[in-house]
Amino acid sequence: MTRIVILLFGLISSGLCFELTLIHDVSRSKQTFVTRNGKNEGIFEGKRSTFSANNVSIIAKAITVTRKFTQWEIENDFTDVPFQKGDTVTFYDTTEYLWALTPEVIKSKYIKSKLTAPKISVSITSSFVKGISESVSGVSATSDSRGGILLESLLERKFNTHYSLAAGIRYARESIQVNAATLTTQRLLGLLEAKYYFPAMEELGGAKFSLGIGIGYGQSVTTTSAASSSGDATIVPLTKITLNYPMNKRTDFLTEFGYESLSIRENFKGGTKQVTTLDNLRLGLGIKRYY
Repeated sequence: MTRIVILLFGLISSGLCFELTLIHDVSRSKQTFVTRNGKNEGIFEGKRSTFSANNVSIIAKAITVTRKFTQWEIENDFTDVPFQKGDTVTFYDTTEYLWALTPEVIKSKYIKSKLTAPKISVSITSSFVKGISESVSGVSATSDSRGGILLESLLERKFNTHYSLAAGIRYARESIQVNAATLTTQRLLGLLEAKYYFPAMEELGGAKFSLGIGIGYGQSVTTTSAASSSGDATIVPLTKITLNYPMNKRTDFLTEFGYESLSIRENFKGGTKQVTTLDNLRLGLGIKRYY
């Protein structure tokens, strides 16, 4: 136990930097492999580093380096690359087999903690909204056109590689063309959303799809040239599929497609109540920033 503590203290005090990296490809000769890190992470041609996974460590030298990828060649000609395409390995800036001195359980805990480290992010999204069906209490079915835009901001906490929870606000503005009249609806809603992230797709630069399911509640105001009404609005459910494309380590570009069902209950000044049930489709673009 004392040996482990002394070793860990030495690693910390020496400023050793451990990272997790993905094996992007392995050559047919099994003597070279490609990782998804490059000049952006300070790697240069000739750099020697250690890679470790599944109780095996190797030393490799960078022979080709681009902005996002590096081709490594192992230094022992009598050993094949012990990794497979898609493996997550530990990469650190040293040429000593430190893991041979460190119990495997410590390595496993380290990798697990890095993979599941909580992340906080803030996203801002702008979307175009199109109504696909609508029913209004006390009004016979009419053909109308409804559409608009919305702005949405979410604070998200990621608990592990797959699951997260987000909360935020939304402002929406829609125009409704019915008969010879034009109505304008504005809504300010609070949102709560659970998300599931699918594995990263290396062929798309590490992009991830995520599935979000949530609810929303807030205020709604509808105005025309002759009258206005106000009340509350509820979204159940709120669903969306998002493509999260990494622009860099801390920023993702978002493309969203979603479906949501709203129930809007508004009162006119004369006391008349009106309930609107609305189904919307949305398509949006946004930015997410990790902290």
